[in-house]
Amino acid sequence: MRKYGLIIIAGICLAVLVFGHLHWKNLSQAAGVEAREAEAKVKEKEKEEREALIQSLKPENNEQQPLIDYLHYKSLTQDRVTVSLVGSNGTTGTGASNSSNSWAGRLEKSLRADRDELETLRFINHGHEGYSTEDLLEGKKIEAVIQDDPDLVIFENSLINNHYQSLSLEQTEKDLKNIMTKLQKELPDAKILIISPNPVANSKTENSLGLNYMDYIQASEKVIKTNKWTYMNSKEGIEKKLKEKKLRLADILTNDNIHLNDQGHYIWFETLQEYFKLK
Repeated sequence: MRKYGLIIIAGICLAVLVFGHLHWKNLSQAAGVEAREAEAKVKEKEKEEREALIQSLKPENNEQQPLIDYLHYKSLTQDRVTVSLVGSNGTTGTGASNSSNSWAGRLEKSLRADRDELETLRFINHGHEGYSTEDLLEGKKIEAVIQDDPDLVIFENSLINNHYQSLSLEQTEKDLKNIMTKLQKELPDAKILIISPNPVANSKTENSLGLNYMDYIQASEKVIKTNKWTYMNSKEGIEKKLKEKKLRLADILTNDNIHLNDQGHYIWFETLQEYFKLK
């Protein structure tokens, strides 16, 4: 009898183990199903939030859209976002100790850090030292920008060199129109931002045509205003920052009194950074 009792007890224990294992297995499977369902819900919610964000950033729904929101929208709807820069010394970063300290280098880094989706943003720099607007056209530099197929073009109007090379105001205006015609025709979906060069010492100094730097700024602004092109006056923006920081123009220029040093490039970057967030 004792033998049979042990057998019965062993059978009961075995049954308990079997049913316990099956019960645990069922619970595990149920937990796995619940986890997958929860994960699917999270992904669906993330998808809905992403779609809502895309709709809120859609350019068609935002007539006065900040440039950073425009770039953010592009990053959510395509594989890459490209910003092409074209201009002369200011764009190349002349005067800065290295490219990362130039306004362009700082702006690229800032935009990437500002929005997670902009980590893949890339800047392509077509700045050329000493180039006038005429040089940009003759050197096929505008065609190089078009080849980038960028989402945004930042065009630094090469007026310091136009003044230095004594190009006429008529030629300067003609070049500006030709550059914009090429960009707008070949890049109909891209945004184009024209920026003036930085302030310089002796901006009233006349060249061989009897024209000063301000003459070129004002002539260009007239054309820009007439055509309603997007424009940022870097010169005025930097000068405003100098007053706020109680700095002199000499504090931010290199020894040639024309190009910006690291501090000057940082202030130019600050001006652009603020502009990119403006509506």
